[in-house]
Amino acid sequence: MELSVVIPARDVAGTLAEQLDALLAQRFDGEWEIVVVDNRSTDGTGLLARGYADRCPRVRVVDAGERDGLCYSRAVGVDAARADAIAICDGDDVVAPGWVAAMADALRVHPVVTGALEIDRLNPPWLAASRGRPDRTRVATWYGCFPLVSGGNVGFRREVWREVGGFDEHFLGAEDAEFSLRLFRRGIPVTFLPDALIHYRYRASARVLWRQGLVYGSGRPRVRRRMRDLGMRVPPPFTGWRSWTWLVVHLPDLTSAAGRARWVWVAGNRIGHVVGSVQTRTLFV
Repeated sequence: MELSVVIPARDVAGTLAEQLDALLAQRFDGEWEIVVVDNRSTDGTGLLARGYADRCPRVRVVDAGERDGLCYSRAVGVDAARADAIAICDGDDVVAPGWVAAMADALRVHPVVTGALEIDRLNPPWLAASRGRPDRTRVATWYGCFPLVSGGNVGFRREVWREVGGFDEHFLGAEDAEFSLRLFRRGIPVTFLPDALIHYRYRASARVLWRQGLVYGSGRPRVRRRMRDLGMRVPPPFTGWRSWTWLVVHLPDLTSAAGRARWVWVAGNRIGHVVGSVQTRTLFV
């Protein structure tokens, strides 16, 4: 087995089929598998995935029912994977043609890889315009401090997972940043793969955007605190001041769908930053 593709899945019955169809249409000559990790789904996700497994031996379904959690689901999938090269994608996104081959070929020579994200295919224009556009030419960084992997488009060798440990559940929303920090501290390079493209799906509901923004924002001060404790250079404490100003200036944008989506997303992140700063006793807003 040359590559295992792990999909942590919780209540993604409405989108998982599109992802599995895209994966099964991939062209790659090596032996590879798809491991769908059902994490306490209540909407038929597990039933849908098992239907695919019954029809296609490339697909397996494993149960992650001990507790809720994205990081936990990823870990269960990695443990169940048969290959030493492992790639992770999400059940609500869609891999582009060539993704499997790009991941498998790169992991023959690189310890950790991360791919590009595209936002126009799965999102209406107003929603795609609600956030910054991902850079599809190079690896992102965490405030310029270290290379950043995308938790929903990442590949690694099993020995790396064993060496640095998996995604830390205490950093939900910033678990990919904390994982990237550990890679950086151990001198493990992250290779960017522009051909390992994933079509990324944004959340359209204002309520979900707000909740997701809170989670993402609250995790970042935890990463900064971890860096500070390690004696590393950290981002300035008031890095996000421009975002607070932006919220005031763009209050009139709440009259449009795109404006509301972007405003709620930024506001959720800012409030999350404050909450995370209080919880970690570190000033990073």
